Amino acid sequence: MATLKFELRKNKGNTGSIYIRYTFGTGNAKRIRYSTGLKIVNYKNWNLKTQTVKNVTEEINKVNINNKLNETRTFLEGLYSDLTINRKLEVTPQLLKNELDIFFKKKKRAEKNDRYLEFLPFFDWYIKNYSINPLPTTKKPLTKGTAKTYRNTYNILKKYSANIYNLNYERITLDFYDDFLKYLYSQNYSTNYIGTQIKILKTILNASFEKGFHNNTDFKKRYFSKPHEIVNNIYLNENELLDIYNVDLKDYEPIKINKSLKLTKQILENARDIFLIGANTGLRVSDLNKLNDKNIITINGNKYINITTSKTGARLTIPINPMVNAILNKRNGTPPPKMPNQHINYAIKKIGELANINSIETKTVTKGGKKETLKFFKYDLISSHTARRSFCTNAYKSGMPTIDIMAISGHKTEKVFYNYIKVNDIERAEKIKMNKFFTNNNLKLA
Repeated sequence: MATLKFELRKNKGNTGSIYIRYTFGTGNAKRIRYSTGLKIVNYKNWNLKTQTVKNVTEEINKVNINNKLNETRTFLEGLYSDLTINRKLEVTPQLLKNELDIFFKKKKRAEKNDRYLEFLPFFDWYIKNYSINPLPTTKKPLTKGTAKTYRNTYNILKKYSANIYNLNYERITLDFYDDFLKYLYSQNYSTNYIGTQIKILKTILNASFEKGFHNNTDFKKRYFSKPHEIVNNIYLNENELLDIYNVDLKDYEPIKINKSLKLTKQILENARDIFLIGANTGLRVSDLNKLNDKNIITINGNKYINITTSKTGARLTIPINPMVNAILNKRNGTPPPKMPNQHINYAIKKIGELANINSIETKTVTKGGKKETLKFFKYDLISSHTARRSFCTNAYKSGMPTIDIMAISGHKTEKVFYNYIKVNDIERAEKIKMNKFFTNNNLKLA
């Protein structure tokens, strides 16, 4: 059931703009108001009863305008039937506005031979295309890690679409958002993992929106947000990093992790060196794995790592501190060989255990909508990413200006940076105490 009405809005100068008021649906009917872009010379020349332009000499375009209004009425009558009966789609305000934009030539319809018109095919194309071609936004392809994460989200949505709710652009509404969150929580995913799925979904919807494949803007609303919780991830302080550096592997016996990985002495040594370079430079694993001797430069007798980062494309020049210098000297000036991230994670946990980094840590996460507090040995929580967080936290505690740390870490705002580092109230107070405001002994006090 649908009703159409043409309305006139009076403009400055007595001209009038013609709008569509279209009501559709049963029960809780929905309504859109849409500007046709058609205007008349004088608003008094509008016939309220027939909803057409009066037959007056002043309106020289009256015939063309009235013909367009008749065409619009016929178009909308046929469109509603086509959407509900033939295409079996849920009619939404966004869908109707998109079709009207095309009818009034405000935008072009995507060619039907484009294989990525609908949501899931477009998502699949996006991953395949931008894994090898530069993204319009970053001017670089997706990294392997990012492409893998996107593919995982695609598979989740594909399964959801096949088993629960057949997805297309128009169906990804606020109601879908609520249902999809319930589904993700029912899978016992953590809150931050669910947030990643929503973030990627919004990226794909925005890319397809920019291409003109849909006019659904529900995903841009504040309600359609990614869930997030601050998790008490660990970092390693300078003494703990030194303990890792000093681990003696002379008598270490290899451990078989799985069919494809055995933790040999060489793997542990390489993983340790990669981790420690990351913990003293703030570089991501993707950048650590592409380091070579050409990235080591000398300026005025001081050594630096000079590299263009994979994720952001930023050019960084990072001073080499004594620990990194010792690692490079041990390897004749050459960084350690690249290693898969998962292998680093296995190896660095073992190194942490050998270094006696075994304090009991509690970690609270939300899974399936329920909070869980678990206890771990600290070495079990060490991962490749711990290195980067350790750099940022230790650099902050040392008094390095936040803006300089952020230039290396790539954090865009101080709010994000402060959520990232792991500094408690006492540690922050100790850092503040170092400021000359609190150490000025030159004041002459009575």
